[in-house]
Amino acid sequence: MPRSIPSVIFACVVAAVWVAGAYLCSPGISDLMFRASALIVLAISWNLMANAGLISLAQASFSGVGGYAGAILAHNWGLSLISVLPFAIGAGALLGVFLAVTTGRLSGLFFAIATLAASEGLRVIALMVPALTGGAQGIYVPQAVRYDLQTISVAAAALAGLCLVMTVLLSFTRFHYACRAMRNGESTAKMLGLDPGYYRLRALALSGAMAACMGLLSAWYAGFLDPRIAFSLQVTLVAQIAPILGGIYTVAGPVIGAIALTGITELTRLGFNSNEAFGQMLYGVILVVCVLQMPRGIYGACEQVTARAGRYWQGWRRARGVTAGADS
Repeated sequence: MPRSIPSVIFACVVAAVWVAGAYLCSPGISDLMFRASALIVLAISWNLMANAGLISLAQASFSGVGGYAGAILAHNWGLSLISVLPFAIGAGALLGVFLAVTTGRLSGLFFAIATLAASEGLRVIALMVPALTGGAQGIYVPQAVRYDLQTISVAAAALAGLCLVMTVLLSFTRFHYACRAMRNGESTAKMLGLDPGYYRLRALALSGAMAACMGLLSAWYAGFLDPRIAFSLQVTLVAQIAPILGGIYTVAGPVIGAIALTGITELTRLGFNSNEAFGQMLYGVILVVCVLQMPRGIYGACEQVTARAGRYWQGWRRARGVTAGADS
């Protein structure tokens, strides 16, 4: 049996359980599930680029473009979520292609700054064309084309599950290994006969499509979008923190980190609702401690614990075998 089949089956089971949880949970938990699903998608899309050595600050621009593409079409022509979905995904993918082409010679910090500049530029453009985007006042998604919040939460969970399964499938392809080679150095990738520009374009387009689709669902969930919300720097930051917390460059890391980060955010918010500043400070301290104590993330820490337990188990079995042999 190929190695990929058990992994894909396990990912499908996890995705099905996650979607079922979103469908069966109460309305109060539904909002939490939506936020966790949104963060899972953004974290997976960011980690996809990081795996290719591209540290991006563009997740807010991808999600914002997807949200605006859907909101504008719904507001002006009354199109449904299903109808605008291809346009939102296409807008995110096209933005990814544009960034791949225009930043083809940039890497590291310079690439990150360029993607941040693109996000800020899109925010300014959205402010400067109020006839199209509503400007600073924002734009509303018509209530007639919106679904209830529970349905959108299930759709977000399904998207998160789909992105997880897609990532597992990609991890066994040439694309994954080419991205790993690029992360170690584009010159090294060229020596192996790879075209870094081609794989950069694919990674950015796929990442942009994922984030844009999530941006569309977020716009439908809130029913409103403005430049400050659509291109918020916080979206980009949490999309990076989640994979780092869970385990960067791994398949499961972004999912684990997104769920953990959502839980930490909710606990600090509920525990210190009367003192928001202290809650935010505690939230930051928890993240710093986690990153310092688990440099490889939660997934890496679990691997270390499992490996250590396995060594202890093998040692215990050998010791018992020696003891049994001596007694006989």
